[in-house]
Amino acid sequence: MDLVPLEEIYRQLKNRYDTSGFSPYVIRTDWQIIRRIGVHPAIATVQDLEKIVLSATKQSTKANYVSRLRSIYKHLNKMDLVNGNNPAADLPNVKSGRGVPKPITKGEFDKLISEATQPYKDWFILGGMVGLRAHEVAKIEGADLIEDNGGYSLRVIGKGKTDLVVPVAAKVAEVIKSYNTLGPLWKCDPNRFSKKAADEMRRILGPNAKHFHSLRHYFATTMLEKSNGDLLAVRDLMRHSSVATTQVYTQLSQGRTRSLVNLIE
Repeated sequence: MDLVPLEEIYRQLKNRYDTSGFSPYVIRTDWQIIRRIGVHPAIATVQDLEKIVLSATKQSTKANYVSRLRSIYKHLNKMDLVNGNNPAADLPNVKSGRGVPKPITKGEFDKLISEATQPYKDWFILGGMVGLRAHEVAKIEGADLIEDNGGYSLRVIGKGKTDLVVPVAAKVAEVIKSYNTLGPLWKCDPNRFSKKAADEMRRILGPNAKHFHSLRHYFATTMLEKSNGDLLAVRDLMRHSSVATTQVYTQLSQGRTRSLVNLIE
């Protein structure tokens, strides 16, 4: 059985991804996964792929590996690069699970706001005071800010291309208006946004600093505490489709369930 050289696989896979409009980050990530298989993908077994999946410590990462491997082999087979081999089809489904959110603390948020350089300070304000995800902040435009009689609101294109409007604090409105444009506030690729923000967070808070999404978690727990546990209001602010998603934050704002099980000896 003749094996297509890896260099040729990379070239054809990259061309396919480019044609499909995938970001360079996707091809880099998938190519790293292919190299980690340890053998040519045309002769890899399900056991070879399981080693990659099992190398992850987080359940969500394991689930992501399974998803990416299935996608990779789908493309490789469509281009006839692996002689019909598809061990990814035999990988079991991995439940990603919903871990307990890990927000930054109030002290950490204050430190970020006081010590961050621009534009990172403004990014952190939008993450911690509006609860925006990284890709949502990266795509904000000046025209998304709406002024009405009651104050300000912000149009957010969120996950799943949802298009919702949420109220925002005056300080957030000041940040957006300071750029004096109706267009994009920043020229930053959404795929690079999280890394750049995380680098600044580590510079200020140290090497163990949490990721940008922890600002969204901080916003949720802060709103729950200040609203005396108004799940419906916080659900709307977080733009969750179900209050069950919001409810996970009650464990953090109340701190009761974890402290209770810790009493077991």
